[in-house]
Amino acid sequence: MADADRPYVVRPDRLYTRDFLMQGWRPGEDHSVTLDGRIYDYVKAHGGRAPDMDEGLAQRVHDHFIDVALATFLMRTGRPVVGIMGGSTATAADGNYRRVVRLTAALNRRGYLVVSGGGLGIMEAANLGAYLADASDTERDDAVDALGAAPPWARDAAGYMGVADGIRERFAPGGTNLAIPTWVTAGEPISQFASHIAKYFSNSIREDGLLAVATAGIVFAPGGAGTMQEIFQDAAQNAYRVFGRSPMAFLDRQHYCEETALYPALTRQATRLGFADLLSIADEPGQILDRFPIVTTRPDLEDMPPEMLVRRIRNRG
Repeated sequence: MADADRPYVVRPDRLYTRDFLMQGWRPGEDHSVTLDGRIYDYVKAHGGRAPDMDEGLAQRVHDHFIDVALATFLMRTGRPVVGIMGGSTATAADGNYRRVVRLTAALNRRGYLVVSGGGLGIMEAANLGAYLADASDTERDDAVDALGAAPPWARDAAGYMGVADGIRERFAPGGTNLAIPTWVTAGEPISQFASHIAKYFSNSIREDGLLAVATAGIVFAPGGAGTMQEIFQDAAQNAYRVFGRSPMAFLDRQHYCEETALYPALTRQATRLGFADLLSIADEPGQILDRFPIVTTRPDLEDMPPEMLVRRIRNRG
């Protein structure tokens, strides 16, 4: 239980769920009334990213216990993890949003655990696709169409949440997938389509963990500065073989080769540093799936206590 003043549990014994963080919400209301929103308000009122000692220690303890809960979940799930990165401002009307939905539905069916940053845009598309993995192509397209026709979150958060909630309820319980967000960007909603949520207070701990667990590879859809940071952070992990070697697949040639030229720049560095074979770029989900074959073996996590998995992840970072 959370104490009388602090709205979150300092020592959580499991990952969050959408329903838990949405406590207090009813259709027609916005995110601010949820438990998640109240925690944002509490963080802001207690120093934001620079809390006092007591609050800072409580947040660090919380994040350690989320680490352990995440490790426990990964061991029990026993699936290789694929991360999906991309911009938070992409809407469901964006063609890449629909492509990511199709891609993650297929990845889920192939035996992978899909993980996103747990926010809007491409992150939402990643969780939505995995959530609707067992739905038909038509049902997934209809869900994307409904979200695309909904009022944008920035203009009408309550209206958008109502549409997303309706889709979630229609297909509940949905496919297993993971979101790893943070209480940093005030008011950022939780993913309505994530089955499990590892939410942190520290963005640096969260960011490292998000990249660290995606050992089966990462798909990068178009995004902004945050996505660019994740690209080169993942590139450094592959160059130094921090977590072994894992594919870096890019979606949208126009964006990555022409508009930003990030892919050619990364390819030159990858050639120099010995991981160019891990890179690929495509415009359609089917082409990206070539880098992610059907899973036939489980990750070797047998007989490893969750605390040991946490140490392995963090000490290699």
